[in-house]
Formats: sequence, structure tokens, C-alpha cells
Amino acid sequence: MCTLIFLYQFIDGFPIMALHNRYARVGSFEEPPRVSAGRFRVYHPVDSSSRGTWIGFNEAGLFAAATDQHTGGVVRAYRSRGLLLMDVLTYFSRALDALSYLRSELGRGYRRGNFILADFGEAFHVLHDERVEVTRLCRGVHVFTNITIRDWVRLDGVPEDRLRYTEMRRSRALELSSGLRPSGIDFLIGELMRIASDHGGEPGRGSICYHDGAGWYMSSSTIMALADDVEGSRILYCRGNPCKSRFIDYSNILHDGGGVVGGLPRVRGSVELSGKGGVLSGRRIALCLTGSVASIEAPKLARELRRYGADVTAYMTRASVDFGVSPKVMEWATSNPVVLELTGMAEHLARYDLVIVYPATLNTIDKIADGIADNAVTALCASTEPSRLLIAPAMNLRLYNNEAFRGCVERLRGMGVTFVEPRIGEGVAKVAEVWEAVDHVVRCLSISVLRGRGVLILTGPTRYDLDPVRYISNKSSGRLGYWLAREAFRRGCRVKVIYGPGSVDFPRYIPVVRVYTVEDMLDAVLRELDSGGYELAVFSAAILDFKPSTYVGEKVRSGSTWDVKLVPTVKVIDEVSRRYPELGIVGFKLECGVSGEDLIERGREELDRTGAVLVVANDLYKIKGEHHEAVLVGRGGVVRSFDGTKAELAREVFDMLEECLIEPGKGCR
Repeated sequence: MCTLIFLYQFIDGFPIMALHNRYARVGSFEEPPRVSAGRFRVYHPVDSSSRGTWIGFNEAGLFAAATDQHTGGVVRAYRSRGLLLMDVLTYFSRALDALSYLRSELGRGYRRGNFILADFGEAFHVLHDERVEVTRLCRGVHVFTNITIRDWVRLDGVPEDRLRYTEMRRSRALELSSGLRPSGIDFLIGELMRIASDHGGEPGRGSICYHDGAGWYMSSSTIMALADDVEGSRILYCRGNPCKSRFIDYSNILHDGGGVVGGLPRVRGSVELSGKGGVLSGRRIALCLTGSVASIEAPKLARELRRYGADVTAYMTRASVDFGVSPKVMEWATSNPVVLELTGMAEHLARYDLVIVYPATLNTIDKIADGIADNAVTALCASTEPSRLLIAPAMNLRLYNNEAFRGCVERLRGMGVTFVEPRIGEGVAKVAEVWEAVDHVVRCLSISVLRGRGVLILTGPTRYDLDPVRYISNKSSGRLGYWLAREAFRRGCRVKVIYGPGSVDFPRYIPVVRVYTVEDMLDAVLRELDSGGYELAVFSAAILDFKPSTYVGEKVRSGSTWDVKLVPTVKVIDEVSRRYPELGIVGFKLECGVSGEDLIERGREELDRTGAVLVVANDLYKIKGEHHEAVLVGRGGVVRSFDGTKAELAREVFDMLEECLIEPGKGCR
């Protein structure tokens, strides 16, 4: 539940202003305003559970906010509305484009709500109830609560007390906001602060400053004022009730990305690491080491996270030092001071985007589960929301299988903590590889529009036996499918792989279905799609177009003549496209020795024939090991040439898929 007061083109210099009092369910948590990097930098508070937001704006001057619409609707939402708002702010600069995307998404099963989209030229209210209604907002003051009433909105199922309290808040907000007059920005912010803490007659469920709420509480109040020059905008945030707490000015995040972390000074290392795409750029990560010999892997992880753009600070227990990792090594690896003991700087209260315990011993994990805070690492974990904790266990296998310990792990999972499962071998639960930990870090911090979507990836060759020792197959390793699967995982997708007979080892956290023939692959694909939950299918497999008409049950003797008749196989992509017309399909087209123009044309033909949203056209002669040249052909005449590694091609494919989902006219379903 929320109360939102939106001021549009109300004063010169600040065309967009808003006050958002947020009422959340007891047991939910949030984080103060921060910066998220994407196509556009986004300034917003964070819901700790979904990682979405309820109010924010981006560097291009697009503003977005949301409130509930408590009139029923879906019980289990397809995806968080807060993530939908993050999609809008991350990828769009104009309210009209954001509106088009929002309308296309709301039919997917989001909870009902009210959405405000505004730039400096136009503003819209989007009411999502049994249908979607869009209203253009004019200059002035507008008030929104958790129920917007229209002639067509059914209220028969809404509890009477909810309607009464909502109307009390709405009426009071209208009364107070009607007294606002154009004035200086500081005076107007002060007036909004006064409204935020207003109780009307008395504190309660009907007051703007919400109290005593039957399972709800007032989690925060946020004031945002967008300036003509976005860098001059204002952001103020109050945790809890404004009548008891004070607003803190977070406007500095517009200039320095949020300032100093937990009071710790920044130390510049002598060597700046080369970038790997900057996917973690601007992210603040705490890397915690505990008493395990596996701690020797932590400097490698710190360096790798920095290569992706993260700002890393190490926290160490004394036991981790005893196992041979010097704090000086971690200071070198992170280019930041190391926290060994807590001081008056309250290092355990520092705000990080993610806290990683790598490696995590049984002792430390048990302490985290029980809320024990007896050293720098456990104190930091105790002060961190569970959804921002990532734990990588490392211990003897008998300890790992201990029943009491397994209970602690399940309790932490239930709270929202993420685990990177260890590698089991030689009687030891070994800490996850560095690259596995990085995959999980990127996934945890992903704000991709693809997050939460189901992706099915077909990869590798198919094969038919000619006799017991010979077979016919295609040239394919499945390496591209490997990178596609990892990229989908990193972006937060629910990914599954169908893999033909090959030798690629996929990550342990990505489920793989093994198949052999074309029919096996088709059966596996249909079985998965029939189970539901997939929105995208990537056909990167080398699926045979022909198969032997007969199989010889015994080995054909060498030296003899053997005529093999080949017959066509079923077209898997055609069958899937026919049965699942709403599925977003990524097709692959392989040619040999054709010109660039012909490759593009054949990619377009495949796009039209299969109804795909994207086709990757390749020339076999331009694929050498990990190096891959290709042409990506999308709808709306989009054509991109690619020349790089398979890992980079996987990123390019998913970048284009994101554009399909957010940009009108690209034809993505």
C-alpha cells in the first residue's frame, strides 16, 4: 500500500517532483537510494526481496513510480512490479516508449497496480486492473493511493475497512497538496516532508504517515525532484515513519555513485585491471574469508570481480589469516583496506550490494544461521539482508552432510540466502571455482529484463548409428550452447539445456537433458515446453537434416561396398514454431563459403520461415575454435555483424533479445 503525490511541471527548474510514502508487509525489507548501471544509470531505493523499486528516475530524465491496486487479481505474480519498473528505467529515455513496453508487459500476469511514467514533455498514469487504462497527466498536482476508482473497477470484493482507510488517506493528501503553491525548491521539499509525516486526526491506518496496520507498516518515505539538469536533482529518503525518523539527503549519489562505503577510505592499487564488459560496474561487494585452506582462492576471486568492474572490500576472520592468507595480499587484490576487526567506524554496518562468504566454513555458516555476530565477518552478515548474502561452503564431506548443518543451510535458503554449491570429490566439499562464484554474483545482481524468464537452449550435435561402430553426425561441439547457457544464467533466467552427444561439461547449476537423435531432441523439447514456464527457445544445436534409412545390426566388414540411403529428418524448429506460436525463438543458420550478402539474405529467409525473433547466420569456414564470426538478423530490418569469441557472441545474442523485449517494433513476443 502507498500514497503518492506527483507534481508535474509545477515549478520552474524542477519539472517532476514526487512524494512516495510506502507501506509494506511486516517482515519485508528495503534499502535506501542507490545507483544501478545499465543502458541508463538509475537512481532508486531497492526492495530487498525482489531487487526492484517503487520509485526512481534515470540519467535521461525519465521518472517512474508505482502503487498497489488492491482490488484482487492474481495471487501468485508472474514477476515483481518493482522489476518491471527497473526495466523501464534501465532501458528507456522517453515516457511514450516506456508506456508502450509497460502495456505490452502487463498482460503477462503482474499484480494490479498504478504506474506513473513521466519525462519533461509528457506524463501518464497507467491503471492496471481487470484491464489497462492510460490517462495523460496535465500540469499540476496528482494523488494516487492503493485503490484507484473508476466506473469499470469492481470493488465488491474489497474489504470495507480497506476502502474507508484508503479514502481517508486520499482525501487528506488531496486536501494538503491543494495548498501547495509554486515556490523555491527547498521550501517545497519542506512542505512535502510535512505532508509525509501528517496524521490527519490521529496516527493510524487512515493517516498518510501510516501506523498500526494489521500486518503492514510504513517502511519509508521518498521525495524526488528532477531538475532540468538531471545532475542537479534532489533525492531525500526517510526509513520508517517520518514522524519519528528524519529525511536523509541522498542527492550525492548523482555525482559520486553513493559516496564512501561504510566510512572506509579508498586505496588506489598500483595496477588497474582490464575490463570484462563492466557488468558489475558500480557494484560494491564485500568478500568475506573464513578459516579454511580454500581461502587461498579468495584473492583470485577478488581480482576477477574487479575485472568485471566491482568495487571489492575484504573482511577476514583471524582464522583465515592463520590459514595463510595475508591481509596484505587481500589489500593488493581488492585495492581497498581489509577489515579484520570492528572499530568505531562501524564497518559491519557498511552497505554493500552483495556480501560473499568465500570460503564459508561449517562454523561460520552455523553462526550466520543463528544470528551470532562475534567477528567482522559474522557481524557484517548479521546486518545484511538475507537476499544480499551469497555463501560458498568449503569443508570435509562428513561435515557437509551433517544433519544439523544441513538444517542450517535450509533455514538460510528459506530466508533468501543464495548458496554456491561446492564441488564434491576426494571426500571433500571443495569451494566452488572462481568462475562459478562470479556467475552467481552476476546473477544475484542482474537487473536484466530477462530475469526470471524461462530459456530452453538446444545445443550440440545429433547422431544416428549406421552399425554398432559407425555413425553419421554433424560438426558441432556444443561450446556456443555452453556460453549461451551461462549467459542466460547470469542474467537471471531459469535456464535448461538439451544437449546432443558431445563432450562439453556444463556448469553444475545448469540442468542438462542428454539426447542422441533428432527424434530424441524433438521429444525432449516438446516435453519441456509442454511442462510450461518457457518464454524463449534458442536453437543452437546442429540438428541433422538427413538420417540413414536403415540400421545394420552387426558391424559391416571393411573392404566391402556399402551404399547408405539418407532420408530427411523432422524439422525440430518448424514443429516447435507450429505448436508454440507465442514462444520467442532464436534460430541458427549455418552455411559454407557464401558471401556476406547471401548470408544476411538466408538469415532473413530463416527468420520469416520460422517466425523467429532473431536468427544467427554463420559461415562454417569462419568458425575456428573459440573464434566465431556471424551475422545477427532481427525483426524490423535489424542486422548486426559479429566477430569475436563464442562467449562474446552469447552476450550479443542476449543483448539483442533484451532489445526485442523492450523496444517497440522489434517483433519480440
